[in-house]
Amino acid sequence: MPEHLFSPGEPVLMRHRRDAYRWAAPMRVVEDRGDFVALYTRPGDTYVHMGDANGRPTRDFFASARVVPSTWVEHHSLQLIRFGDAHATVLFWRENTWEFRCWYINFQEPLRRTARGFETMDLTLDMLIAPDRQAWQWKDEDEFENGIAFGWYTGEQLEQMKAYGLGVLEQARSGAAPFGESWPDWRPDAGWGPLHLPEDWDQ
Repeated sequence: MPEHLFSPGEPVLMRHRRDAYRWAAPMRVVEDRGDFVALYTRPGDTYVHMGDANGRPTRDFFASARVVPSTWVEHHSLQLIRFGDAHATVLFWRENTWEFRCWYINFQEPLRRTARGFETMDLTLDMLIAPDRQAWQWKDEDEFENGIAFGWYTGEQLEQMKAYGLGVLEQARSGAAPFGESWPDWRPDAGWGPLHLPEDWDQ
């Protein structure tokens, strides 16, 4: 058990870092059990992500040249992450209606704690699972292939990640935690306003 647990409602910094790649966002702690965290992002939160040389947002490895500021829009997002897992289970709801859109499986390196929050690295491939946990599909396979060409990934890694993902799908369909829990009915504290990325986010 870590010496320090973050408190509900506390803002923390989430960073994805590898070589020159940078992605960072402030998130609100919903729960920190030590071996599991739930982190909330709301419309209006500011963050930074990949951009090209002209400052335009990009998801293209070859075009990435800098980070660009942006503002989270359209969806409420709740990340459920168990330490040691190579994925986050993310719930998305529409901003105004709270319609539950999907379970979004974001493959990423196992989470690491920092003094300011958490670090990991996105692994590009994702999986979308319907709210009833039956229909599903892969997402961003083309971007992973681009990552293979860029030299970040291998075809063997793609096969391993897909096998891992099918295991997560099996957990979802069986109702294993967190899928069988009441998270789709969760709502944030009414007093939680938008968060702004601190200027020293990369220090």
